[in-house]
Amino acid sequence: MNEAYDIVVVDDNPALLSVFSEIFEAHGHTIRTASDGFAALAAIRERVPDVLLSDLYMPGMSGFELLSIVRRRFPTIAVIAMSGTYSGGSVPAGVAADGFYAKGSCGIAELFEILSMIEDEAARQSMRATTPIWVPGLPSTQDDSSSLTVACPECLRSFSPFLRQEAFDRYECCCPHCFCPVPVAIVRHLDKTDITGHPSSAAPARAQTPAFAHPSNSARYSESVTR
Repeated sequence: MNEAYDIVVVDDNPALLSVFSEIFEAHGHTIRTASDGFAALAAIRERVPDVLLSDLYMPGMSGFELLSIVRRRFPTIAVIAMSGTYSGGSVPAGVAADGFYAKGSCGIAELFEILSMIEDEAARQSMRATTPIWVPGLPSTQDDSSSLTVACPECLRSFSPFLRQEAFDRYECCCPHCFCPVPVAIVRHLDKTDITGHPSSAAPARAQTPAFAHPSNSARYSESVTR
């Protein structure tokens, strides 16, 4: 990987953003950072980057929602999702990303390998699968799903989908205006105990053994990913 990229990194952990900035800049890349999905969209509107590296669980607009929007509005951007909640190298089901970085259990060398694998835009386009529209989850005290509103990706009209409670995580509804099938997914709330290694029923278990190998930044990186 010899080409220099314009990269936007999104995470609600300022220490991690600082470490990523130092590492990518040391390799000749241009870095911009954002603390949530709304700030990331503002940065993308200002200048469309080559690569977007985004955490999945963030306040405001989550990475699930952000990546779904970016896939539809900016399909040329190479997208890497990251999270300490999921383990393994596969992109989690329904996440609109070209690669996945298991934050806290993989080293920076693995991140650069992922970046190298998604360099080819034609290869990315051929592998991309249809992803649902991600919307914020309801508060635990609110059971009425009628307050949820989504925009149909075909006719762009908004509607409130009828969601059965037993299929509340991922669900395919039908637009009442153009009758287009619209896959919808709900972002579950994730508390701090999930991020620190005690998984709840709302998220898959996180890998427990961190591993990082970078001579100049390993100490700072290891500290930042646990925050």
